[in-house]
Amino acid sequence: MYAQATTIRVPLGTMAQMRQIIENEYLPNVSSQPGFVRAYFLEQTDDSDYAMLIVAWESQADVENYNRNNLLEASVQALTVRLPGVRIQRAGYVVRVVAGAEPDNTQETKPASVSTN
Repeated sequence: MYAQATTIRVPLGTMAQMRQIIENEYLPNVSSQPGFVRAYFLEQTDDSDYAMLIVAWESQADVENYNRNNLLEASVQALTVRLPGVRIQRAGYVVRVVAGAEPDNTQETKPASVSTN
């Protein structure tokens, strides 16, 4: 598995707007792509202008195909266009260890698993 972590800093008081953009525009597009596993939008509790978007993919090749085949409007870079003043920083990671239950689409949980590659 491969994960992209994007740190997001929004202009003062615009986190609700960013959350709507992520939920209603970005995630519907990215979640329909081959290799998409899941995504998390994490809002920082001690600084309301910071968040992190974590998107998990089956492989790094899936991310590269998505980035190569989609327009700017469908990318994380589009966040800076949709909400001026947003700053983003993205990094990619190979997932080596997974622990805990992983939810599926039916809202039930699977047994906990631990994986080391």
